[in-house]
Formats: sequence, structure tokens, C-alpha cells
Amino acid sequence: MHATQSPGLDELVGSWRLLSAGVTMSDTKERIEIYGPNPAGYMVLSAGGRIMFLFTNADRSTPNSDSDRAKLFSSLTAYTGRVRIDAPGRFITTVDLAWNPEFRGEQVRFFSLDGDHLMIQSPEQTHPQYRDRLLVADLIWVREDSTKNS
Repeated sequence: MHATQSPGLDELVGSWRLLSAGVTMSDTKERIEIYGPNPAGYMVLSAGGRIMFLFTNADRSTPNSDSDRAKLFSSLTAYTGRVRIDAPGRFITTVDLAWNPEFRGEQVRFFSLDGDHLMIQSPEQTHPQYRDRLLVADLIWVREDSTKNS
């Protein structure tokens, strides 16, 4: 039943490791790796349509103060919701829980799959870290091989 309601979703089911997380500013075309050159993160999509994202800077340290904790919060993205494909190469996540409450609701993303590599791109939008500027975010993922421990 899920496959007929969301054609193509089956191809994305599984666990994915983040390789790259960037934004390109619409006004200057400047590209920023928002979680550094080697971000840490995972995306997991269940066969039932629940998707979860968690990604951060790779070099996070244990906080020693409220200021340190605030810095950790700003170097994190985490959210989950129900996902559906509404057009070829486009999915919508209805976010029901997020690190930042303003991220709840529908999040539209475009995607392309090339073997074990998945590219997800946002439409032009604002981002909680860059409120006054329009940008396009892109994430590159690699499928985790469940037969190997890494």
C-alpha cells in the first residue's frame, strides 16, 4: 500500500551517512559548508514512511557552560516526520518534531539517486542560521552497507 501511495519511496528506505552539507547563497552564489568539511550525520527512512535526520559539526566538544551549550545547539540539525513523494524527484516531510520548533510543518525537498549516493536539495528558502538571506541547501548522503561494521 505504501509503494502505490508514494512511488519511489522504497528506493530511499534505509540508513544514510552524511558526506556533505552546504548552502549556496542566492544573492552572491557563495557556498558555505555549514557543518564544516567533514560533517557528521545520518538520515534514516523506515518502510512505513518515518524519516529522521541528525547532523552536526564533526568536531563538537563536551559543553562546560551555557554559552558552550548554545554553540552546540547552533551546530546541530535534527528533525523527524512523515515523508511522502508527491512528484518524481520531490518529497515532502511533514515535520512533527524538530530541534528548532520553527522547522515543524511541511518541508519540500528535491532528490536524485545515483547508485548508493543520494543528493537532497531544498528549494530557495531562509534557514534558521541565516535568517535574512535566501539560500539553497544541499546534502549528499551515501547508503550505509548493513553487511559491514564501520
